[in-house]
Amino acid sequence: MNKSTNLLTLLTLAAALAAFQGCGPDNADPGHGKDDGHGSEAGNADGGYGDEEEHGGDVVILSQEQLDRAGVVIEPLAGGMIATHVTLPAEVGLNFDTVVHVTPRVPGVVSRVVGLLGQDVEAGDLLAIIESPELGEAKIAYLQAIQEKAIADAALAREQTVSKNTELLLELLRQQPTLDELVEKVSELRIGVNKGRLVSAYARVNASRANYERERGLREKGLSTESDLLAAEEAFNSSQAEYMAAFEDIDFTYHLRLQEAEQSAQVAASTVDNAERRLHIFGLSQQQVVGIADEPDTSVSRYELTAPSTGKIVSKHMTPGEKVGTEEPVYTIADLSTIWLNVSVYTRYADQIKEGLRVTVRTNGRETSGLVDYVSPVVSESTRTVSARVVIDNTDGAWKPGEFVTAHVETGRVHADRMFPMDAIQTFEGQKVVFVQDDDGIEPVAVQIGRRNETAAELLGDDIPIGTPIVVRNSFLIKAELGKGSAGHDH
Repeated sequence: MNKSTNLLTLLTLAAALAAFQGCGPDNADPGHGKDDGHGSEAGNADGGYGDEEEHGGDVVILSQEQLDRAGVVIEPLAGGMIATHVTLPAEVGLNFDTVVHVTPRVPGVVSRVVGLLGQDVEAGDLLAIIESPELGEAKIAYLQAIQEKAIADAALAREQTVSKNTELLLELLRQQPTLDELVEKVSELRIGVNKGRLVSAYARVNASRANYERERGLREKGLSTESDLLAAEEAFNSSQAEYMAAFEDIDFTYHLRLQEAEQSAQVAASTVDNAERRLHIFGLSQQQVVGIADEPDTSVSRYELTAPSTGKIVSKHMTPGEKVGTEEPVYTIADLSTIWLNVSVYTRYADQIKEGLRVTVRTNGRETSGLVDYVSPVVSESTRTVSARVVIDNTDGAWKPGEFVTAHVETGRVHADRMFPMDAIQTFEGQKVVFVQDDDGIEPVAVQIGRRNETAAELLGDDIPIGTPIVVRNSFLIKAELGKGSAGHDH
């Protein structure tokens, strides 16, 4: 409740009270006696909890409707847990687990800047364009490797066809077909020069064999000379040796040529893969690599620097025309949905601060809390403090890295038989009091406070019984009304 609201409430409360209590004898408060005792007997009706002489006449009588309208809340006194805490200085900082430094993968000259300081970006958003000769050379090498692979793949396909057909031809020759059968079956086989070489050699063998057999028949009949027979035999043996040599040579070399073509294709494919990997190292996506072949020449050296993650740009170090390298980051992007609360723990409290403790921060109407998730094992030489870290939710952006705050670290919880909110405590006539409601109205009762924190306090002693109704909210309004009454009565 702000000050203007409190004033309005007080005015409303004063007007309401005027109907019930005044300063003249005709409007005497029923809770006040006409003698000097001020009706103190009622104040002790429930066992006696208050200074009879000092506060016997300090009573405020209000209806429940008036209490509700004034925002005064009354609850029975009860026990509960009081959290003990240590108050320490802290600084709000970036969550460095979510901070990303963006560094170009290639050197070059900045041609355009898109990402601006303070801008929110999504992963993949364009930050800047850099002209990089090194990237252009890598793209050209990639395109050249693709062309060489295409040539190697075509050569391999040709050798595979030749190898398959050569194998069919050799198998057919092993069956010793007639020349007509051979020519008919191999006419459609694509083999190259090896087909002509083998078929020719096979034809010469058949011809020389036929001539040799004819000469041998003539010699047996005495129609041919011995020298003619020997010449025919020599020609047959020579053609047969030539055919066998050609057969073995082709049988060996067609396997070798196929292996060489396979190796060349593998090397070409590896070259393409390596060229593509280099482009990926430069930060190009698979889609960008695939699209290189369709890029215009003017874009061959174009490098697009993109945001690697979602967040806000918290620093930028690049301008158009500037030469950038691969050593220093040019952007810093931070996800501010969570921040770090860096608590400085004095050494005297170091043994009390552990991971898992709850930390609360309240400042300028804001409040947040989190758990300690890290405590440094090292004492800072400059501050002589230990650093403790708390991860704080900041989805609403209320907390700004760099601001200094006060952290309340909860170090434990203790049980109190009697406990009330700190808002219930007021100072009245030099004493700490709470306002107790009984049959006569609401009156102040002096109290002794034990353990406390910012929100609650322990009530010592048993003067006020458990279950006694006490004012727990807007008790200052009751105090104000008693102060007004003191001015109108001669206490």
